[in-house]
Amino acid sequence: MAITDKIYLKNHRQISSQLETNIPKGAFKGATLDILFQGEGLEKLDDATRERILDFATDFLDCDCDQNPYCGCPERKFMAYLLELRAQGLGPDAIVDVMSDDYMLYAYSGDVLSFLDSGIRTLEAAESLARVDGAPEKRAEISQQKGELTR
Repeated sequence: MAITDKIYLKNHRQISSQLETNIPKGAFKGATLDILFQGEGLEKLDDATRERILDFATDFLDCDCDQNPYCGCPERKFMAYLLELRAQGLGPDAIVDVMSDDYMLYAYSGDVLSFLDSGIRTLEAAESLARVDGAPEKRAEISQQKGELTR
C-alpha cells in the first residue's frame, strides 16, 4: 500500500459538513480528488480550511496530464514533498506536523517512517546495482541521495 493511501484529511467531518456532502477521509481517494480538482463548493468552507485545500490543489494537482488528477502526478509530487521534508532533517513526527500545518493532512508517524525506510532500502538496492554495473558516478549520486534521507 502506497503512503498516499495513508494520508488523511484533518477535520474530515467538519469539511464534509461544510461542503454538505460525504467525502472519503483519504486525501488521495478519487472522490476527494474530484472535489479538490473541480473546486465545486469550496466557497462553503471557512477561510482557513479553504486556503489550505487550495494550497494542496495548487501544489499537488497542478499538471498538464490528460488524466489529471488520476495520472499519478499528485501522488508522486506528494511523495517528493515528504522526501524533501526528510532531506531538511525532519523526522516522521515533525513531517506529520508540517503537512498538517501546510495542508490540513495527517498520517501516522509509523506510516511515514515505513515509507522513508522503504525509500532508503530502494536506494541501497539501486546503489548496489550501480556498483555491479560499473557506474561509479551514478553510485555516488544515489549514495548522496541516500545520505540526505539518513541524516
